[in-house]
Parts: sequence; C-alpha cells; structure tokens
Amino acid sequence: MRVAFGGTVQGGPVVDLGGSDVAPEQVVGALRDPADDRVRCPEPGTAHRHVGCITPDTALQRRAALAAVARSRGETAPQDEALDAVRDELAALSVDDTDLTAARERVAETAEDLERLRERVATLRGRGQARREAGLDPGDAEDALADAARDLSEAATAHAAAEQALDSARDRAGAAYDARERRLRLQDRRDNLRRAARDHLAAAVEPAVGDALADLPVAADDPADASAPAVAIAAARVAALDAPVVLAWRPFGPAEAAEWLDTPVIGL
Repeated sequence: MRVAFGGTVQGGPVVDLGGSDVAPEQVVGALRDPADDRVRCPEPGTAHRHVGCITPDTALQRRAALAAVARSRGETAPQDEALDAVRDELAALSVDDTDLTAARERVAETAEDLERLRERVATLRGRGQARREAGLDPGDAEDALADAARDLSEAATAHAAAEQALDSARDRAGAAYDARERRLRLQDRRDNLRRAARDHLAAAVEPAVGDALADLPVAADDPADASAPAVAIAAARVAALDAPVVLAWRPFGPAEAAEWLDTPVIGL
C-alpha cells in the first residue's frame, strides 16, 4: 500500500494520517478509484464498500453488510442458482414501448380520404348518368370519374394497410403488456431471492461477527446493542479484505487496528 496525502508519502501495511486535514471520504474515494494515484493498493471488493471506511458517523445496513462479508469469504447461498437464472431471464426479456396513437391516427386519416373519394365517385357517376339520360355528351365527366375511381382504389388500399398496421400494433402492444407483466413477476422473484440469500449469508457469519464484537473493548456487552461503527469494524475483521480499511473511529491506534483486523489500515 502506498498513500500520498497531506503532503507526505507513506507505505506499508499501516499508514497514519492522524492530525491531517484529510477527510475519510477523500481517502476512500481515492482508494476506490483506479485512476487516482494518491492511494495505490489492491482493488477493493464488495465487502469493502460496506465495511471499508469506518467513522463515528458510520451508518450500516447490517444484513447487507454481513452478506457481503460472507461472500468475501467464499460463502454461497442455496438461492444463488435460481437467482442467476432469474437475472439471466430478465436480461434477455425485451419489452417494447408500443404507442397506438400514430396507427390510430393513420386509420382515421385514410378513412376520411376513403369516404371523401367515395362521395366524389358517386357525384361524378351521377353527373355523367344525368347527362347521358338528358341525351348529352358526358364530356370530361367520364375522365374525371376514371381518375376518381383510381384514387378511390388507392385510398382503399391505403386504408386496408393502415388497419392492418393498427392490428399489428395492437398485437405488439398485447405482447408488450404480457412482457411487462412477466418482468414484474421476475423482478418480484429476484427481490425475494435476494432477500433470502442475504439473510442466509448474513446468518452464516453472524456468530463470527458476534465473537469479534465480544473481543472489541468498545463494543456493548450485547452484540445487538453494538453501535454501527463497532459492528462495521467487527465485520471487517471477519471479512476477507484485500484493500486497506480507512479508519477514522479509533477504538485503538492504526497499528493495533491493523493487527486486530489482520488487514492494512489507513488511520485518520
């Protein structure tokens, strides 16, 4: 471990930044940023994000933290296989956002065109018939009727295509609804499996964390009454951590903490 803060560079398993104006958030931020050269150390794992920075104000999600500690020790949960399967299914599930508005508007537009052209064809046909009945040459009426009939045929084709497109959009919307319902069910199952796996893993290391709490002078007699910083440092002792613990809560000094944790420590 190499740490460059406060105008000094320190290395080794114990770095003491006590008395400096460096904030714990600065140190842990540099520690977790591979591009930040102020702290060079092994890459922190998931457990480190729960118990890798301990201050008097530490807030701990105990079950989640203990589950991450268990994972760091290679523990598994009986729900893992089902959880992986659900995650894979969710990742493969495609849900389209289908809006029927444009398709409905197109059907309405083509219906209006179709009705207008039907009226025009009827009008032109009646006009030509009337002229013939009157013994008059229909003149341009037949040509206009032919043009209108052609437009009517095209409009009928466009309207049929619009209705078909709307039917297809409705089918897609129904499939999307089914997929969204499936996604919600899968998300519920994933969340239930996560909670069950977390509880199983947390229970697996709870006794070891309790033993660590009992060995910590500042901890309460009853582990259930221990403060969040005390639980965090006890969990850090049980975890398999590669990256150093940033310790701004001092039940003992950095060197003693590193020995007690069996983990490199950056003290503040």
